[in-house]
Amino acid sequence: MQSEISDDVQQMHKNALRDSVLTSALPSSLLGGQSVREVIQKAHYTPLSVCANEDTIYNVKRGDWESLEDVLSREFPPGSEGRRLALYGGAGMGKTTAVEKVIWDWATGVRLQHYALLIRVSVLELLTLEGKAESLQSILGRMYAHISAETLTVALQRPQSLLLVLDGLEESQKLQCAPSTLICDAQQEATGSVLLLSLLEGSLLPEASMLITSREQVKIESLRCFEVVGFSQSQRRTFFQNFFGEESERLLCQVEQTLGVYEQCFHPAFCWTLCNVFKAQFEAKNSPPETLTHLLSIITHMLLEKQKINAEQAREIVFDLSKLANPVYSTSDFRSILHLHHSVVSNFLLIKCDATFTFLSPIMQEFLLAASFYLNKSVQEISDEHSDLYYTFLAGLSDSIQRKPLEDSIGSLDESRISEFSQWMMGLVTRVLSGGDEAKHFRVFRLLHHARKPSLVKESISKSKWLHVSYASMQEPDCAALSYAVSCVGEMEHMNLYRAELTDEQVQRLLPALRLSKSIGLSQSRLSLAAITHLSAALADGQTTTLDFSYSRLERESVKTLSHALTHSTLQTLNLSGCSLTAADCEALSEMLSGGSSLRVLGLYGNNLEDQGLVHLSGALEKCRLQDINLNHCSLTASSMSALSSALNSDFSELRTLNLSRNAVMDDGMELISQVIQKGRLKILKVFSCELTGSCCSSLAAAIQSEHCCLIELDLSVNDLGQSGAMQICAALMAPNCTLEILQMATCELTEEVFGALGMVLTSGVSRLISLSVGLNDVGDAGAKHMWQALRHKTCKLHHLDLEMLSLTDACVKELCESVAASSHLSTLILKNNVMTDSSVPRLVKLMLDRPLMTELNLRYNDFSEDVFELMDTCPKIIY
Repeated sequence: MQSEISDDVQQMHKNALRDSVLTSALPSSLLGGQSVREVIQKAHYTPLSVCANEDTIYNVKRGDWESLEDVLSREFPPGSEGRRLALYGGAGMGKTTAVEKVIWDWATGVRLQHYALLIRVSVLELLTLEGKAESLQSILGRMYAHISAETLTVALQRPQSLLLVLDGLEESQKLQCAPSTLICDAQQEATGSVLLLSLLEGSLLPEASMLITSREQVKIESLRCFEVVGFSQSQRRTFFQNFFGEESERLLCQVEQTLGVYEQCFHPAFCWTLCNVFKAQFEAKNSPPETLTHLLSIITHMLLEKQKINAEQAREIVFDLSKLANPVYSTSDFRSILHLHHSVVSNFLLIKCDATFTFLSPIMQEFLLAASFYLNKSVQEISDEHSDLYYTFLAGLSDSIQRKPLEDSIGSLDESRISEFSQWMMGLVTRVLSGGDEAKHFRVFRLLHHARKPSLVKESISKSKWLHVSYASMQEPDCAALSYAVSCVGEMEHMNLYRAELTDEQVQRLLPALRLSKSIGLSQSRLSLAAITHLSAALADGQTTTLDFSYSRLERESVKTLSHALTHSTLQTLNLSGCSLTAADCEALSEMLSGGSSLRVLGLYGNNLEDQGLVHLSGALEKCRLQDINLNHCSLTASSMSALSSALNSDFSELRTLNLSRNAVMDDGMELISQVIQKGRLKILKVFSCELTGSCCSSLAAAIQSEHCCLIELDLSVNDLGQSGAMQICAALMAPNCTLEILQMATCELTEEVFGALGMVLTSGVSRLISLSVGLNDVGDAGAKHMWQALRHKTCKLHHLDLEMLSLTDACVKELCESVAASSHLSTLILKNNVMTDSSVPRLVKLMLDRPLMTELNLRYNDFSEDVFELMDTCPKIIY
């Protein structure tokens, strides 16, 4: 095909297209923009990023960012035909400039040379046909007079090597036609709408490839759609390098510190305007803008200052432009404003030949709309129907520094409206922070940040009931905004970052808030070592007392980095449960504990520490301030109990709570721990499921009735103590020196005789027990009878009794109710997983309704039918 277009014709066409690009005067941004010719000739063009509208066959997922150049190469490969690619995105995203660059590259032999001809089809040209009929060949012949009719006929008859470019398809919204009127012959006359839709639908020139741009997504199945998302971070950097040269890094750093600006830098047009403002400010030795609102105030001032008009005239122009910024502006307003202020408004608007317009910058449009609130008292109140940018500017304009350049041009804004905004803002903060919508929290913090009024922040947050939802999905601006808000308030009770995956940069932005947080929750989070390093710095000089890292993914060296910082921090509680720690991490923790740390509580549940890890920790336990350690399920054995016992028996150990549950402590290890109890060191001991038998009960019983014992809570559940061992424990409970108040012996193979002994303990007048859990021991109604008899006794002090899964039946319910009614102290009774039926429910409901002292009766998983659910619902204290 390409050989049928002579080299001379092709070169002539390339020259014509090159000239059309060089003479293009399309504006691209405020302050005049940079012409396409300048962008291309000076090699200032920066490639754009696009993202697929749907998952593709090229392993590119929806939402993934790609370079536009890569997409063009992939979508229009040599040998392909009939490929149709649509690029869509808002004003200022760089679509038109990108198309001009594609045309330039083809015309200069750089790209897409497998197409014999690249032909721009003017959507506007088709629009001007109105009701007239003309063939596509005729229109193209008029547009490209340098191509002979014969050559054009040949090209259109064999379109495989044609690339058609349709820029600005949004104009086609004005065109309509029925599908039955579509044509397939380039020489057939038709209206503009029919020609256009025939091309798009593929009935006309189906083998030709097509590149389309539009502000809106084009809903045609045959089109592959990509959204133009502007500049990626690396592309922004390239743009700044092209604009500023050696100064680019310094100025880019300044831009990144300008509140709300960097987030808008994905707009190519905005980038150009921003660079011009920064350049002008630095050349005039003025301070750079501090916020996005400040930037737009400066731009507006610059545009008005060029006109040499007074403040009153400038105020009128801004007010008139703000009317046009409203989507429901009137056509008569536009014509009137255009007549009065044409030379000024053309700096803000792109005025089209059909007497319509668009704002050169959608960001400026939102700024002017927000300014109208402070200029127009006919706007009664702030509504909830605007974009986030509108509220951002509303907040920024309430600050005297940010609005000063604008006021230098148009005079002062209305102070009463500024007060009105503050009241609205306080109401919004109160409503939003008491709710659980994370996104709305972020929005409020950003607005407070943009308003830059510490007194407003402090007053509004102090009056709200701040619900501390998880802020896991924070972006960098959210981190900065939250830090600003917390800094204004002075402290944060709890920073909830559950399931957060924070980058190094995000944690840096969060540092002020982290330093002021009393408690930080990072459960199930994921932080890099660099992020941990920043967090550690905040902990080292902050006021945090509680840090929860449970079930988080920590990189190597993370615990070492944390431990180093915590040596001299205010932290008192650290939870590292389920963090895949090893013995090596225990060495770092040990150094921290023995180095002067203030830590009182350390949670290490579910880490594979093994005996060597506990040996490391034991070296610190005898000389640190730790009072509570959780070593549940840490792969420990009796081998490490000697080191632990020795450390806790030290006169300098302050440990009072020890959890060794789900470790193979065994009888030998328990005897060593009993020595610690006997010496009066521990107050709480949990040895749930530690492979204990009745053999260890002799030493344990001796310990809990010894003179110096101060143990108040003991969990022996899920150990095969048997009747003999349990009876020794019961005997010790009768001793005057026994201080136990909470005892758990669930699943300990207890017998009815043991229950009898426990009943005697409770009625002895000596026992201090207030909580007893003896569930999952199959003693039935006969065993439970001893508990009911004890409850009646005036010396029984029990507040909590757990009798889960004892095989209790309806036969015990009468005595149960009488005993509970007679009890002086019982408030909680657990009867889960027993075999009581519907017949017991009325009596149990009456008991709970008549007994104010009882706060909970748990009846879950008994043999109740749905028939009694409604009856149980009459008593909220019953759980079923």
